[in-house]
Amino acid sequence: MRYLTVVLAALVVLAGAGPASAQKPELAEVDAWLVRDAQMSSQFAVADQLGYFKEQGIKVNPRWYIAGTDLPSMWGAGNIHLGTATATMVVPIAASGQAIYNIAPQSDIAGTQQIVLGKRGQELVRSPKDLEKLKIGMPKGASVTMAIESMARDTGVDFSKIQFVNLAPPDGVTALAKGDIDAMAGWAPWVFNAVKNGGKVYFTGNRSFIPGKEGQVDWLLVHAGVVASGKMLKENPNTLKAILRALEKATNTINTDRETAVKIVARETKTEEGLTRDIMALNIYSMEMTPKIAKGMGEFVDFLYSLKRIPSKVAPESLFYTKLLKEVDPKLVKWDATTEVK
Repeated sequence: MRYLTVVLAALVVLAGAGPASAQKPELAEVDAWLVRDAQMSSQFAVADQLGYFKEQGIKVNPRWYIAGTDLPSMWGAGNIHLGTATATMVVPIAASGQAIYNIAPQSDIAGTQQIVLGKRGQELVRSPKDLEKLKIGMPKGASVTMAIESMARDTGVDFSKIQFVNLAPPDGVTALAKGDIDAMAGWAPWVFNAVKNGGKVYFTGNRSFIPGKEGQVDWLLVHAGVVASGKMLKENPNTLKAILRALEKATNTINTDRETAVKIVARETKTEEGLTRDIMALNIYSMEMTPKIAKGMGEFVDFLYSLKRIPSKVAPESLFYTKLLKEVDPKLVKWDATTEVK
């Protein structure tokens, strides 16, 4: 009887060891290419500094770089297999024929994409239709254009009548303060500076402050996410799942202990704490994959194609791979992509 008990106990241990060993990361160490800002890479910074990756049995080396627009050329070299990106980075890479997949969202960053009225603009604008009379400073082809187009459709504004002045965000802040333009469209931190100089936020990508139309909107669906190469997905799925588990824990920390997260993110991104706090307050940190995220990817495909920044359109659903996230936490997957990995 005792012998049978020992055998049964051994079988239980072996049965438990199977799934656990199957989940062991294939790699002990991996590089993650991260844009050095609070919108794109907060979860990676928190997970790294609080030991969440280590808890999952993996060492993640943050490879910080400055501008997300550099990723397509860097990815083309074939040495990057894990990172953070938005649709503006993912779509050009995929359109050039390279394999890249969004495996999990991290944050809705539309709140930092803003339209700010200057002093003259505040005097002139009594309803959205008054935007047709304004000069708006904005970088030509910036994604915030999509927010203005969506607002125009929803409020009956003739987008073609708005006069745009091609200005980089720092120049837009100066021009707005001098009264050379009536409003500016841009993103953090430049829009914060515009507000400090007397500007007023009229709407953002996901929130309207328009009198009578206040509240949440979907005028720009832009999300930062975790991206992986086809090679990484095929060869190291357990490694990626370990990373996603750590990032899920980091997301919870950001949402429940914001001050700890702010200090870490500010230090790791080399940004002043107050500014980091302000930026993070506008981001919605969530790893929940939703239909909105897929819709946003499709809108960026259309937008970038209209600007001739990609040679041909790609199917937006082909840029997602949700299987690993579903295995890590099924509750997070509200929209599924059954993509075949290249």
